[in-house]
Amino acid sequence: MTEELFERLKKLRAAWVARGWSWDNRFNCVASTFQIEEADRARELVLQTLPHEVNSRTIDQAPELFQRVAKSTGGVRSDQLMFGHGDDRTIAFALWWPWGGEVSERISLRVGLAGRVSTEHEFELRKIFNAFD
Repeated sequence: MTEELFERLKKLRAAWVARGWSWDNRFNCVASTFQIEEADRARELVLQTLPHEVNSRTIDQAPELFQRVAKSTGGVRSDQLMFGHGDDRTIAFALWWPWGGEVSERISLRVGLAGRVSTEHEFELRKIFNAFD
């Protein structure tokens, strides 16, 4: 399953709307920030890669691994989304977090792996997104 996830993530990286990814030590994932004007295209790309979408109203019905990721990253607020793909053992996930004041100006996307994830998997994720800072 992880090879398929990595192939999906490579496609996301190649088509992504913004330049540059960084490593988020807090959640052990890669992160990119883009302007709100790019939101429709960005969401389309994320859904092509990670087609299972949940929000604050649907997270309780999501698979257990999705719920664990949401809980460990502070939950899913009303303006946030979570995307994912995988199986009961390993998923790739994306956290869609608008920010920038009362009216969101930017969106941060964090992409990571959860479940049975090794340090080699984490290194491959960082390599795909060139996020070694």
